[in-house]
Amino acid sequence: MGGKILIIDDDSDILETTGSILAYEGFEIHTADSVERGLELTEKLSPDIVLLDIMFPESKTRGFEAARELKSRWPKLPIIVLTAINREYAFDFTQQDIKADEFLNKPVRTKRLVELIRQHIGS
Repeated sequence: MGGKILIIDDDSDILETTGSILAYEGFEIHTADSVERGLELTEKLSPDIVLLDIMFPESKTRGFEAARELKSRWPKLPIIVLTAINREYAFDFTQQDIKADEFLNKPVRTKRLVELIRQHIGS
């Protein structure tokens, strides 16, 4: 078993395709289509890592807030942000601003994502 991954994204296609690819790589996959559901599942499942989108329908910055909340409640939980935000909006931010361990632009290269996940969870 490669570890437990929680993917938080409002795009069902991203949840399905990323989840399928990572399941094929041997990871246990859980998904949430909202930040609130993601926080609930983090509490319930204790994932090894979270893959998090930044923009959600309720707010363009909801993912920033979610990353801060996740890190404040679970400081050792690795977070990889997957987003197209730099191409769609001219936000000026750094990895430290969003409290993430890694930041990847969509579309994400599968090989790089798997590599980063394995680095962070040690599998």
